[in-house]
Amino acid sequence: MRHHNCNTLIKLSTALTIVAYIVTTTYAISSTWGNISNSAQLLHVENVFNASSPGKYVNREIKFPKNGIGNGRIITGIRAFDQVTNGTGGHATIYSGGPGFNNVTIKLQSQYNYGLIFRVEIYGK
Repeated sequence: MRHHNCNTLIKLSTALTIVAYIVTTTYAISSTWGNISNSAQLLHVENVFNASSPGKYVNREIKFPKNGIGNGRIITGIRAFDQVTNGTGGHATIYSGGPGFNNVTIKLQSQYNYGLIFRVEIYGK
């Protein structure tokens, strides 16, 4: 009987580990647009950190290319990684451009009362 209880505990422990992994990975709200192939080149990377602002949302706008700088490449894919995994992270939205264009404007917005920690990667050919 002792062997049976040990197997049951191992199965329960494994199941709880899987559930915990699913819960923690679903708290980060990351986004991917377009296609990022092995031949795509990283055109731009930006790490964003904005502290929380009590009683407000925190907004940040990412523009590529920066004003006054040209870009002769076409964007094929974009990743916006929410670095906050405890359920208090923000989200990203493309406002203009993006995959198929040579420019993009992305808006990052926090949850109410929280800040932003994102890594934005823009790929192209």
